Amino acid sequence: MSWKIGGRFYRRTDFKMTLWYVLTFSGSAIVVCLILYVGLRYRLLREVDQFLLDETTEMERVLSKEPKETYFLMRFEDEVMTRKYYPFFFQILDPNGKPLYVSEGFREIRYEIQERVLINAGNRKETLEEIDSYGGKMAFRIISTPVYKNGKLTEIMQLGTHLYFVRQNLSHFRNNIFAVLPVILVLGTLGGWVLARRSLAPIGYIASKAENITSKNLGERLTPRGTGDEMDVLIRTINEMIARLENSFNRMAEFTADASHELKTPICAMRGEAEVLLLKERNAEEYQEGLAHFIEQFDHLNQMINDLILLSKADTTQVELKMTPLRLDHLMKDLCNLFQVLAEQKNIALETGLLEEVTVIGDKVRLQQLFTNLIDNAIKYTSRGAIHITVEKDERAVLVRIIDTGMGIPKEEREKIFKRFYRMDKSRSRETGGVGLGLSIAEWIVHAHQGSIEVVSEVNRGSTFTVSLPLRRSANPTHQN
Repeated sequence: MSWKIGGRFYRRTDFKMTLWYVLTFSGSAIVVCLILYVGLRYRLLREVDQFLLDETTEMERVLSKEPKETYFLMRFEDEVMTRKYYPFFFQILDPNGKPLYVSEGFREIRYEIQERVLINAGNRKETLEEIDSYGGKMAFRIISTPVYKNGKLTEIMQLGTHLYFVRQNLSHFRNNIFAVLPVILVLGTLGGWVLARRSLAPIGYIASKAENITSKNLGERLTPRGTGDEMDVLIRTINEMIARLENSFNRMAEFTADASHELKTPICAMRGEAEVLLLKERNAEEYQEGLAHFIEQFDHLNQMINDLILLSKADTTQVELKMTPLRLDHLMKDLCNLFQVLAEQKNIALETGLLEEVTVIGDKVRLQQLFTNLIDNAIKYTSRGAIHITVEKDERAVLVRIIDTGMGIPKEEREKIFKRFYRMDKSRSRETGGVGLGLSIAEWIVHAHQGSIEVVSEVNRGSTFTVSLPLRRSANPTHQN
């Protein structure tokens, strides 16, 4: 059991974040310490080198004025060996590398001249060397400087000093680093853990809150922290998703209730009519009239069911549009001819205004269904006057306007007319055979073609439906909603 608990702990995001933070922090600290260590060593050696160069210059100046006798060099050696910090030793070589004078300190380190010293001296270059002596217990820094007179190499001066204080300072620096690194590691671990926990705390809140949200309480929302960071963006995204789910559930519940009501009403009416017919024996004409009415009701139900199936498929993006080039002006002219007889029966003038020649990419069947619904509604709700249809285009879209002089739509009703099963006047709609799905289907078809539909209306003065469709679109058939 403890192994399982440990395994779950190791898989926790806060543990992984802390581990990565500690590794990154520790690695960065080690790299910084190494850089500081190398930089310190370089600076200390540069100071020693500068010291040796200064002494070489001074020695060369003094020897140029004094005779180079052995007693003078011995006296010079006694003076420099009495220094407490960085005493130096020296030797003087001829151009071939043979010693002319070797100080006692130089002799003790058992220095062996390197070939590159003579080569650099011949090229007027100085040579810096770092050697170990006394079994590697001591390190020395040696600089070899060629001396030229009248353009000719006369001797090679070699000065050296120990690096005891350099190594001591570097050792102290390393010890300080080793003492501080564990403290840095502990503080980094604690800081990483606190940072990880604070960073992931909102996720825990989001998880617990989202876990309690079901279809029964979709109205609840997560509370943003007001920081404007990624967590607030995540909370806002989840709230938007919940809002979409709530809207879908509400639409589904409303759709189910409305569909049940709309289906139940004609079925109950048909059952009532059948019971009336069966109460007593009737003649053939009465039975035929009743059966004809039943067929009419069946057709009405069948149309309603087909519309419901279409909207259901549209909601689940299962409707495939057959997108092809289509002359929209021809389509509107054909539909006007088709509805001309129906308009004349109601003594309404169905007129076509400007029909610009325009081609769109769309599904002919669905676009025909779209404008059929709009023209049919215009005829149903217009008792006198005329219906005017135009097709115009601009640089980006084609605008189809269907203008009627009918009963109009109240301002408070305009946002509701595209809802499913919505009817402003239910009794009037039943007389005309509508169930409140035509405009819902029309809106879906428009959106499926990446267009828009708008309505402008005034009560008792008529309505204008404007459909905007893009002129150019991809012609690949796709499932669209």
